[in-house]
Amino acid sequence: MRIPMILTACGLALSAVPAAAQTAPVWAGAWGYAPADSGAGEPVQPAGTYRYRVRLSQAGNAMQLTFSNAEGDAPLAISQVTVASPAGAVGTDLRGNTVHPIVFGGKPGIALPKGRTVISDPLVLPLMNGQDVIVSVTFSTPTRPGRTNLGMEMAFAPSAPQAAFTPIKARPYLSLVSVRAPAAPCTVVAFGDSITDGYLGLSAQTRGWPGRLAERMAQLPAARRCGVVNMGISGNRVLRAGRAVSALERFWRDVASVPNVTHVVFLEGINDIGGSGSGADAVTPEDLLNGYRQFVARAHALGIKVIGGTITPALKAGYMSPAKEQVRQAVNAAIRTGKVFDGVVDFEAAVRNPAAPADLRPEFDPGDHLHPNDAGLRAMGDAVNLALLTPKG
Repeated sequence: MRIPMILTACGLALSAVPAAAQTAPVWAGAWGYAPADSGAGEPVQPAGTYRYRVRLSQAGNAMQLTFSNAEGDAPLAISQVTVASPAGAVGTDLRGNTVHPIVFGGKPGIALPKGRTVISDPLVLPLMNGQDVIVSVTFSTPTRPGRTNLGMEMAFAPSAPQAAFTPIKARPYLSLVSVRAPAAPCTVVAFGDSITDGYLGLSAQTRGWPGRLAERMAQLPAARRCGVVNMGISGNRVLRAGRAVSALERFWRDVASVPNVTHVVFLEGINDIGGSGSGADAVTPEDLLNGYRQFVARAHALGIKVIGGTITPALKAGYMSPAKEQVRQAVNAAIRTGKVFDGVVDFEAAVRNPAAPADLRPEFDPGDHLHPNDAGLRAMGDAVNLALLTPKG
């Protein structure tokens, strides 16, 4: 049984919400971006403002923002946060659109200590499924955001007169957007490594196979529609810390903290296999399967179902070998039995080369032989059986 979130409304009514839409509201995750290690080698940005373009996967009548410095190397100070509609189909330009302030305990700013997470007061306004919003966050301290290759639609401007916003590629300090939804039958956390994160994908807003899953969900009747929260981190591992803490350790931070989470679609393991050593240091199939079982046990304790994804092909990737490929195949065989997870998505079958099953299909391989391109990520999102993500009863 999940413990419900207890929230205090900020009393900021920005527009009228129909009375019927206020019956039995549920707070639910609508967008996510898991924190990752910024690292001492990351460039330092001066104090200034970040703008993040966020696509919501739940409709509702209020929103709440979570900011995380969980993997940061220094304390931060937020001086102002606002939300506005974007002026165009892409980018972070507002061009005079109405700007709504976000507050924390009624105040415009808040400290974000190293290793900590903060949650804003609710902001009351109507929100649509698939709607893009621009979240602007002003820091009064220097920042060191983690790098990303995702091309997420975000921009940065230093605190200087006439400073212009310029596009950057960095992980946002914004880690979760929740909405108060009049109907939120289910919320799915897509949990994984770079393939879930959307590495090398060209679509910033769709963002990997979870973005495609959200597009499909948006077409369903409201009674069956799940929100989708992408909590992938490039380089993440199940058993050991990689880019951020291990999957087992970050379950509580990146899954249990998402309000109304009912399902997890789990795809991890290739970094454990590829990054392992030889001999006694080699990761075995049973090592990974035990890690999966621990993850599932934690989810089941909270009433969350876990749908497991088969690990996608990567034999020609730099850190793989024929011996490691055998481990991958053994793990996938165990996943397909249906005895490890509550359901199975055969991601491998969606992207493997029929003529060489240990490799990606040529049209899905961007050249690194590991990360599916946009077409491959779309095929993965299409491979998820939506019947596995049934609303809670």
